[in-house]
Amino acid sequence: MFGLDYSWLADPAYQQWLLTGVVNTLKLAAISSIAAVLIGLLGALGLTLRLFWLDALIELFVEVFRNTPPLLQMLFAYFTLSTLGLKVTDPSTGLSVPLLSAFACAAISLSLFGGALAIEAFRSGIETMPRSIIEAARSLGYGRWSRFWRIEAPIASRICLPALTNILSNLFKTTSQASVITVPELMYYAGQIYNDTFRTLEVMILVLVIYVTLVSILTFAMARLEAFMAFPGYGKGH
Repeated sequence: MFGLDYSWLADPAYQQWLLTGVVNTLKLAAISSIAAVLIGLLGALGLTLRLFWLDALIELFVEVFRNTPPLLQMLFAYFTLSTLGLKVTDPSTGLSVPLLSAFACAAISLSLFGGALAIEAFRSGIETMPRSIIEAARSLGYGRWSRFWRIEAPIASRICLPALTNILSNLFKTTSQASVITVPELMYYAGQIYNDTFRTLEVMILVLVIYVTLVSILTFAMARLEAFMAFPGYGKGH
């Protein structure tokens, strides 16, 4: 139909490439997503401390990583850091190689990019909370740290889950840019396959279906998490 030819998909080598690409994509997405959420929570905590110098540092971090393309951040980490002398000697070859692998550079870049967005999401969740909740926690004797982790963070997480879902799904899709710095993820192997087979349309359709499936699973899981965590007045609670 439409002249599509998927006979190449029967080749075990191409099957292995696609499987490896999907696994590496999932690893990259999982690492960067977990790190982004942790960065977001810590950044939001830092903003609640109301320290001028800490606020300035966090705002600078958010502006730099939110307002620059993730691809530029990956290229900067992968190429620029090497030119600054951050290299090691490969014991097997004796050659000088970058201190950080392409996968590590991509994971760090995506984590910082997602973390900058997550800080804003968690901050909006905290600022949306009624002040009466904070005052009640203070009257019960909660300190700054316990109040954040026991009250503010749980409620803010419920409020910002829809925004966090968008951030994590976009982060998942942005992993495709890691192929530019030779990270062997799905788009990297897709390029290898259509260069071999000259079946660009077929490969791109298959990759599109894979991404739609994976991101749909992520958004479904986040929707279920939102429903599970909901309580009256917040999130999907009634």
